[in-house]
Amino acid sequence: MSKRMSFLCAATMLVALCMTPAASRGDDRDEGRRADPAVVAARQKIFGLENVDARSGRVREDRVIFSWITNASFAASVRGRIILLDTFVSRLEVMPGRTPLVIKDLVDARPEALFVGHGHGDHADNAAYISKSTGAVIYASPETCDNMQLDAARIFGTGTSVNCVGVTSRGSVPGAQLVRIGQLEPVATITAFRHLHSTRAPPQDTSFPPVVINSPDAAGKCAAVPCNVADPRDASMFPAGISLTTVLDLRTSRAGPGGPISIYYHFKLRGQNRFTFAWHNTSGALKEGCASPNNDSAGNPTQPGQDAQGCFGPAVGQRLAQIMESLRPTDVEIGSVVSLGSGINGERDIVTYNRRIAPKVFIPNHVTVLAVESSSLEWKVGYLKQQNAMGIPDSERPELMWLVDPNDYLRPLVFDPKDDRWRKPRDGDRDDDDRDDDR
Repeated sequence: MSKRMSFLCAATMLVALCMTPAASRGDDRDEGRRADPAVVAARQKIFGLENVDARSGRVREDRVIFSWITNASFAASVRGRIILLDTFVSRLEVMPGRTPLVIKDLVDARPEALFVGHGHGDHADNAAYISKSTGAVIYASPETCDNMQLDAARIFGTGTSVNCVGVTSRGSVPGAQLVRIGQLEPVATITAFRHLHSTRAPPQDTSFPPVVINSPDAAGKCAAVPCNVADPRDASMFPAGISLTTVLDLRTSRAGPGGPISIYYHFKLRGQNRFTFAWHNTSGALKEGCASPNNDSAGNPTQPGQDAQGCFGPAVGQRLAQIMESLRPTDVEIGSVVSLGSGINGERDIVTYNRRIAPKVFIPNHVTVLAVESSSLEWKVGYLKQQNAMGIPDSERPELMWLVDPNDYLRPLVFDPKDDRWRKPRDGDRDDDDRDDDR
């Protein structure tokens, strides 16, 4: 057993989800079989013409490809296995508009699984609909799965359900369990655990000069730069169309405690330099162990270990930090750069996640909700200033692949797992699941 796994077993309870991949993989792997033209068209639109076979609809199996859908949502092809990371689409309309896709594109892409980071609507909207329409399994917290079942019954009729797998035990404390998800075997292993949703009221961090992104006042002015404000030309360039919700309401139920309960996912490919990527759609206050309050209507916490202000305490934050470090090396981090607490500590929390995860490449997200549409580059300025304020050396900063809406929607981000950049030492400290050929 490796030192890394020894730590994990000592610090957490390791839970294995030994499940087979979803029955509906939808990628028509039978040699010579022509795929549904709608599947081919959707995958070519999402992953690029050059990456999708025009006959079979198969996405190339020698690459990992991410395609930004909006906010924190991505379509991903992991060596040809199609998944969605969140399912929300900003300004989802009946016809493509500012966002160049419609809900049919996500259904026609035929993902085999949907990984939902947490249950707020700007992440989990559309998930129940896509799952029921494709057979894709949903992975989320058990509490968020409750909402998925409510959504399925509302959209498709009483008694309808979806295949939603609860990640970690109901009511567990962040970092108390590591879960192994077998959905992408034998291509990749997935490790998941609860972490912290960002919070509007973190303690003021006095260890660095404050870097705050200000919201505009009533006159549209900001006290400082950068400012979370939309480009005034955006509306004329991308006039609003007909919202899908006027035709089909795919919004997620807000009932119960599932909203802010957040899951962190870490993917590790087998062979091919053991390419790894992490995805998290929110970034909490690791230093203090604080997250968004998850209280009932009377103001009482619904999550064990969390107080009414949302804090679990520094020990929980430290445990989460240690888990992130134990999963290193991480090649690519796809993480929320926007925090509810940005008015207090700027983008400190995402920089803290960066420091613990230590990715070679960082792809920021959550820049079309809370961060208003067309404000992405303002948040980039804030992120760079935050790194400076926290004294992060240039040598320890990840390569940025910053996404700007709407320019970067459906622009394939292609990674070659065989690239020497991802090469890792081969020694006696490797986990058993890494002992495979370099396919």
